[in-house]
Amino acid sequence: MSLEQTVLHSVERLRPNVIRLLQDLIRQKSINPPGDVTGVANVLEGELTSIGMQASLHTAAPGMVNLQVILAGASEKPRFLFNGHTDVVTEGYPSTWTVNPFEGVVRGDLILGRGAADMKGGLAAIAISLRALVESDVTLNGQVVFHAVADEEVDSINGTKYMIKRGLAKADMGIVAEGSIFSGRIAIRQATRGNCWLKLKTYGKAAHASNPTNGINAVLSMSKLLLALESTRLDYKPHKFLPPPTISPGTVIRGGAKTNVIPEQCEAEVDVRLVPGMSQESVVSKFNEVINTLRKEDPKFSASVEVFAYAPPAEIDESSPVLTAAKQATRDVVGYEPQLAAGYGTTDGAYLVNAGIPVICGFGPGDHKTSKQHGADENVSVTDLVNFAKILRVNTHAQPRI
Repeated sequence: MSLEQTVLHSVERLRPNVIRLLQDLIRQKSINPPGDVTGVANVLEGELTSIGMQASLHTAAPGMVNLQVILAGASEKPRFLFNGHTDVVTEGYPSTWTVNPFEGVVRGDLILGRGAADMKGGLAAIAISLRALVESDVTLNGQVVFHAVADEEVDSINGTKYMIKRGLAKADMGIVAEGSIFSGRIAIRQATRGNCWLKLKTYGKAAHASNPTNGINAVLSMSKLLLALESTRLDYKPHKFLPPPTISPGTVIRGGAKTNVIPEQCEAEVDVRLVPGMSQESVVSKFNEVINTLRKEDPKFSASVEVFAYAPPAEIDESSPVLTAAKQATRDVVGYEPQLAAGYGTTDGAYLVNAGIPVICGFGPGDHKTSKQHGADENVSVTDLVNFAKILRVNTHAQPRI
């Protein structure tokens, strides 16, 4: 039996393990906010220390626990980094789900639950690929490091950014195992859009609601601003793979204090996604243009804008060795070469690439068309989980010879 066949067989034997592990991870509620991921970190720590891997926990804030697991090789370099986040978004309204969002129900080839695709499935695939590597008794030339990080669903300050700041994310290359399947075909996300989250404030004048002409309604002013932003287009250079930049105004809004009082202030949040070549400064400048235009139309209009979270867009060179290895590993497992593609969201690859680490920004289980990330009945395919455990296992074994 060839080395590749041995690798694939060792992972296939662990199919029940990857199902069980993902179910255990889903059952650990790690909604962010508040962002307590202690349970998920403990499950992964137990899974990997049970086979002799070195693990350490790094707490950035209460409940914001980051797990580092190291598989030592013959030397410290090259150093390969796997990255995945342990926090999830809220389940929303449970009545919209057909299953318990935190049970990990198996339905045919699917495992359903919050975080199944984004991205506890990726965490399970990494962990099982490392288990298969250890159990095959192969000694790597370099190190493999696995970071299971907190806080990605907010701003990564207590997750990947924290690990970079602490000097723990040093690596020669790596993979962020975010979902990269598009309509059933595995792809490689070589780039990621950045995100820029902004807070808008409009200012009015309080008055009795029975005589509204005595006041200035800050909520109505915000309505004008949000509608203007909805039709605003940002300047950018089209990217080969990434979707164009987007503005989603009013994803959160707060205004008014009492039914019979004209609101004197209103706040709203805006999600903006950027492509390489854009910056947070260019976004703020465009928003201020919109505000100034509205002020010219109505001298009573008053508003401000500020950035409260930012992740820069990022990409790695198409000839990067980590991409070459990922393509070959995919061919070995599923029989075709993955195309380069891009998702709409932003991954922690943005921070790692901008820290000088050439990582694939998304390469893992989770289908952008069918997995329903952030929605009801989020799911991941067991077949995709096992395939990626195999691909990551082959890729990990291949990378020291890159």
